[in-house]
Parts: sequence; structure tokens; C-alpha cells
Amino acid sequence: MAPSPKRSEQLGGENGRFVQYQKGGSRMRRLAERFSPATVLSCIALFVALGGTSIAAVSALPRNSVGTAQVRNGSLLRADFKKGQIPAGPRGPAGPAGPAGPAGPASKWALVSPNGSIVVQSGGITATAKPGAGQYILDFGSSVAGKLIIASSGRASDAEFRGMVSAAPCGGTVEGSVCPVGNDTNHVQVITNNPGETVREDHAFYVAVVG
Repeated sequence: MAPSPKRSEQLGGENGRFVQYQKGGSRMRRLAERFSPATVLSCIALFVALGGTSIAAVSALPRNSVGTAQVRNGSLLRADFKKGQIPAGPRGPAGPAGPAGPAGPASKWALVSPNGSIVVQSGGITATAKPGAGQYILDFGSSVAGKLIIASSGRASDAEFRGMVSAAPCGGTVEGSVCPVGNDTNHVQVITNNPGETVREDHAFYVAVVG
């Protein structure tokens, strides 16, 4: 005896398609029952995330497509500009003055004429003696030992050529020599020479003690 045909084969037309649809729906329901609600929600979240990425990629703006008309006033920050694009603002007010620095080393100076008289000076210096030609002794009023002594040619009514000018403290110390007058470290001896530096000769000079 031949086997009887399957139920789906016996039905034709619209009835057959309806039965097949019901069978397919039953399989889908059985497949859905195998997944937990958490798994279903995870899949939905994944689809949404992938869809958002696609939208962002499609919505990306082309280069240089945003202009003044598309930017809202006050929406840009300093970080949105390249260095040097934003002009500098007005200069601010000056800050308060800082504390005064320490006082520098004191100095005394004098311009002396060829005859030994003081033409101009800082103060506190006296002309003690002029023992001979090209020799001058000045009293600075305090010890000059260990201090910087500077001497240079002057032009006080003296435009003639001259040789080297030298200066040193009196008192017989290793810095200077023994002076015939005012032989102590308060005094400075200055010597001027002729152009050939063969003999001492009267000439104007500047002398200064620093420190």
C-alpha cells in the first residue's frame, strides 16, 4: 500500500501557502525562544550602533565647506584657531615697580690740569702736591688700597701729544710706591710723560677710584 502524501502536499493553492507560512512562523518562534531577552537587547544595541556610525560617515562634511554663514557667533574657542590667527589684544597696564636694587660701588673722580689744580671732581678730593714735572699727588680722603684706580689723558687746556699716564696709591704698598709727600694709602700719585715716554712732562689727566 503506497504511503499517503504529506499534509502540505495534499493542500494546494492559497490553503497550501497558508499552512507553509504557519510552519515557518512556528520555526521562527522556536528560534526566538532559544535566546534570552538580554541577548536580544544586545543585538538591537549593536544594530543601532552600526547604523549610527554609518550615518556619521555619510554626514561628514567636505573640506572647507563651513564658512562664516554656518558658524554661530561666540561658538568658536581659541583652540579652533591656528597660532597667530587671533590678533593680540591691547597692552595691559604696567605692573608695580619692583624693589630697588643694591647700591653699586662708590667712586670718586677728578679732572686735573697740567699745573696740578683740580678742574672738576665728584667731591672729597684735594690736590696735595706737585713734587716735580709730570708728578701729581691727590688726597682722596680715605684709603684707596685694594680699590680700582683708573687714569687717562685729559684735555683741560692741554691738546698736546703726550705719553702714558699711570696712577697708584702712596704708602709704600705692593700696589704703589713711596711718595715724597702724603705717603699713605689715602693719597694717589699720578705720573704723566712726554710723547716719547723718555721723561716726565706736565699734562692734564683724569683719575678715578672705584670701590
